[in-house]
Amino acid sequence: MQFIRSIAAASLLLFALPSFAQTPAAQGVYLSADFGRASVSSRYADDGSDVALSGAIGYQYSSSLGFELYSRGLSLNPFRGAFDEAGYYPDRHYGLAAIAGTNVSEAVRLFGRAGVGRTTMKGNRTRLADKHDTDPILGVGASYALSRNWSLNVEASYLTKSEVSLLTLGARVQF
Repeated sequence: MQFIRSIAAASLLLFALPSFAQTPAAQGVYLSADFGRASVSSRYADDGSDVALSGAIGYQYSSSLGFELYSRGLSLNPFRGAFDEAGYYPDRHYGLAAIAGTNVSEAVRLFGRAGVGRTTMKGNRTRLADKHDTDPILGVGASYALSRNWSLNVEASYLTKSEVSLLTLGARVQF
């Protein structure tokens, strides 16, 4: 529930910004970088939140549809799970996603994410080799266009198989 409230509050902030921005470019290649919080559910690691970093390269096919290749660091804590029983926890995720969205105003855009990727399951002991799982991702977010090429984004995503919740804030530049 707190996760949903955080998303609602961040989305409201985007609507409260001044409306001097322009609509982003409709088509083209873009790069994005995000940082935020990853909440990992694993019985082999603590339930705390870690810093999450991600980057993506994408193509905005039309004003309502885009595709991107992305990579996300889910756990930047090198001691994660050191005091829990031996097992695996999600550490990294990369994949391909479709991004569908709609403009709410000239500057504000709402979008959804659906995709699939590979999650690296890291062992919390040195004797446990890393494993890789196929992991679907779903997400919702909002963006605020600062100019035709630059925008700020807030997104909530969920990796369904590894049960990782992500809340990120980032920037996107479109070429």
